[in-house]
Amino acid sequence: MIFTTVEFAVFFLVVLSLSWFFRGLPGFYKLFLLEANAVFYISFDARFLPLILLVGLVNWGAGYLIALSNSMVRKKLLLFAAIVLSLAPLVFFKYTEFFATSILPLLWHGDLVSHLPLMDLLFPIGISFFTFQGMSYAIDVYRDRERLVKNPLDILLFVSFFPTVLSGPIMRAHVFVPQLSRPVYSTRSFQLGFALILSGLFKKIVIASYLSEHIVRQVFQVPGDYSSASVLAAIYGYSVQIFCDFSGYSDLAIGVALLLGYTIPLNFNRPYIATDLQEFWHRWHISLSTWLRDYLYIPLGGNKYGTLSKYINIMITMTLGGLWHGAHMRFLLWGMLHGLGLVITHAIKDLRRHFRKPGAVEAKPNPLMKVFLWLLTFHFVSFTWVFFEAADTERAFEIFRAVFTDQQGKGFGLLVIPAIAVGLLLNFFGPWLQKTYLDVQRRLPLLLQVLVIALICIIILRMGPEGMLPFIYFQF
Repeated sequence: MIFTTVEFAVFFLVVLSLSWFFRGLPGFYKLFLLEANAVFYISFDARFLPLILLVGLVNWGAGYLIALSNSMVRKKLLLFAAIVLSLAPLVFFKYTEFFATSILPLLWHGDLVSHLPLMDLLFPIGISFFTFQGMSYAIDVYRDRERLVKNPLDILLFVSFFPTVLSGPIMRAHVFVPQLSRPVYSTRSFQLGFALILSGLFKKIVIASYLSEHIVRQVFQVPGDYSSASVLAAIYGYSVQIFCDFSGYSDLAIGVALLLGYTIPLNFNRPYIATDLQEFWHRWHISLSTWLRDYLYIPLGGNKYGTLSKYINIMITMTLGGLWHGAHMRFLLWGMLHGLGLVITHAIKDLRRHFRKPGAVEAKPNPLMKVFLWLLTFHFVSFTWVFFEAADTERAFEIFRAVFTDQQGKGFGLLVIPAIAVGLLLNFFGPWLQKTYLDVQRRLPLLLQVLVIALICIIILRMGPEGMLPFIYFQF
């Protein structure tokens, strides 16, 4: 039941209708919502539903015992056990084959891999997201940043919430759990929810799907058949595709949650306006970047132990962040490149601070310099995205060679550049467009508002392709 399907629309209308019926009965409502979460996840693969429940119960139990314990040693042991039990399925399903085929050959000479009983493991969809979300609760209880949640049902709902379970945003318990007892239903939240749903549908169905179908997939599969200009257009196209695909999913998740009465934190904030990598990561996949900061970078020491330590911690965090996306060398390279880029960004800022006169105010870059920094950041991000879409590192480097060798070959369709331009305009002016739409929508009578939403939905669906690929981040 992908968000863009008729099956999900029917499922959600049933859930929304019944949630209104049960909202005066909190106990029944929570059980109903948990059942809805289960039905949604079962529609993808029923075999791994117990895994979500296990992650939820392990972290609830650890949090409960940590909160009751007076021994710091016992608290640390409980937290360690919760982290190990939570990460074990993630490591097993996601990294077993990668370790056996990519890491062991580097450590062990000889034909060891051919003798290993490797399994073609099924991948539990959403495991990276619900694992990180569940772990955050136990860690925050240990740090005294989270109140004890006495009812395990609340943590199970938090971990399995169907709008976010597959691809986030990654929530924190203190943001979501209190809302379970008092969902907020209002006209404004409904209007914003539908606006976000329309935004997500347009981004995914019209822009991301078009770019994937008409340039990105073909070029990334056989870059040698296309001209250098086409390959470059495919790189730009994928930058826009992954933005519209993933931010579109986040818009849909946040919009669906709003209609159910829950507020989910923002996950994207115009990432492609960034003029350096540090700013980019403050705007892109915000829930993951803040998770990595709070639960990996800061525990490693952050910037507390000096400049060199800070740079090392950045590299470790981004390298592991790359591997979080997938057990492939291309994701490892992507994470390391972003880590290196962030280290260089921090080093330049540190040097500026070092040589700045005491009391002097840092001069703002002039408009031309800002444009240059924006172009530099956008192109760094775009070219590193190649590792995301390419089948392997060899294909990625083949794509890079095609761009820089004046290669001759096939061209691309006339609508590719307009689609890229529209996607970038959504990045630059998305909040303004949303505000403008809501200002107009709120002036209309209720019946006309409903008709406008229905009409826009029909237009978006008619503009989309016949068959649609799943959201990109489902694979993570």
